[in-house]
Amino acid sequence: MGVEENRIITSYLELPIESRIEFLKCFAQIYSDKTQGSVAEAGVFEGNFAKEINRFFPDRKLHLFDTFSGFDKRDIQKEGEMSNAAEGELGNTSVESVMSKMPFPEKCIVHKGYFPETAIGNQVEQETFCFVNLDMDLYEPTYQGLVFFSKRMEHNGIILIHDYFTDNFKGPRQAVSRFMKESGQNLQILPIGDGISVAICGF
Repeated sequence: MGVEENRIITSYLELPIESRIEFLKCFAQIYSDKTQGSVAEAGVFEGNFAKEINRFFPDRKLHLFDTFSGFDKRDIQKEGEMSNAAEGELGNTSVESVMSKMPFPEKCIVHKGYFPETAIGNQVEQETFCFVNLDMDLYEPTYQGLVFFSKRMEHNGIILIHDYFTDNFKGPRQAVSRFMKESGQNLQILPIGDGISVAICGF
């Protein structure tokens, strides 16, 4: 619109991100010596939060799951009225651009393709996790992420769910609701203070 970039106030958008990073930092400080396992993010997009996971867990393997080509048609078909997401949306990213941001790239393992297929039949199935961030926006991949990772969480580990409180992506909240009813575990859902995300804990 012709407005100079330095005149645009973005603090409202940055506050939730800063809150989420602070939560991650505190969790890493408190529990890094108390829990084992790798870390993971499903729904990497441009890698900005993955960079923080890598920074705060420098000694852990970081598994990164993304199509790197946007939303998959199979997930869009199951969205219904939960969002207006379109096939290929959020595809303006790449493995190379994400990896260029990682402070400890040697610790990163990229799984490019459709989740959960990219997590099946490889070493990921044999691992445990202390922290997982699910930021896949849509119902089906969020639900599948909960099912997959919940079986592999370390004691005191957490799964962070992005977009739980957003109106434009209602799938993650419905996925969490279904998972909690089916899990049979004594888990808790806790808001983390960014107005968007919740942490599932009690593993």
